[in-house]
Amino acid sequence: MRKLAVSLAFLAALLAGCGASNTASQNTSPEETTTTGTTAQSTQLDSTAETAPALEKTTAARGEPAGRWVSAIGDSVMITAIEAMEQEIPNLGLLNAQGSRQPTAAIHLLQRWRAAGYLGDAVVINVGNNGPFTAEQFDEMMGVLAGVSKVLIVNLTVPPRVKDPVALSNNAVLTDGVQRYSNTVLVDWHAASAVHPEYFSGDDNIHLSLKGAQAYAKLIAAHLGDDAAEGSVALPGSKERISWGEGGTFGECVGPSSWCSSPD
Repeated sequence: MRKLAVSLAFLAALLAGCGASNTASQNTSPEETTTTGTTAQSTQLDSTAETAPALEKTTAARGEPAGRWVSAIGDSVMITAIEAMEQEIPNLGLLNAQGSRQPTAAIHLLQRWRAAGYLGDAVVINVGNNGPFTAEQFDEMMGVLAGVSKVLIVNLTVPPRVKDPVALSNNAVLTDGVQRYSNTVLVDWHAASAVHPEYFSGDDNIHLSLKGAQAYAKLIAAHLGDDAAEGSVALPGSKERISWGEGGTFGECVGPSSWCSSPD
């Protein structure tokens, strides 16, 4: 009898423990666990929604390509180097070059690019062969380019046997201007081409031969460094080559057609 009593007591204690365990499990139900997990996930999604959709919407609205890319603006010197620049700078998304382009016209085009979202992560500028480039114009241009991570300023060939060449004074303005802005880099085409007459075609010693175009493009790509990324860039439309004008006002643009529709 005593053994039976002890066994019954042990069995009663065991059943009581199992009941307590079941009660604890029931207090944390699967529904509560699911609700807690959903709440945490919802909080995470809400936090992400405060940033990601806004950035995505801005990119789509401005029509910017995905990834880092380069835009370029120049005069007739750059026209002769378009093919070489496309080869050396695979992520060149937009290039606009026109003969006789003045600094003021280049600034106006950059203003339109900025308003439309067409400025790249890096911008290449080569103007000043056709007229004075003042320090005030340089500052105005850099105001338009505020926020661009890298601005390459290509200086100018000083042609021999030309009395008071405008390139000489403009190069001084460009050199001084680059020193005032931390996001600018001087591409010294003047020094790189000075002892290479084979880089030029004709007698003006300004416009480029095939060899000169290749050297010009390689020099710019070297200064771009990692910004001259390998591979193509996703643009809002296929790249096209569009031309306009004739003679000294002939111009060409390479990029999506909607970005090339408004030459200056």
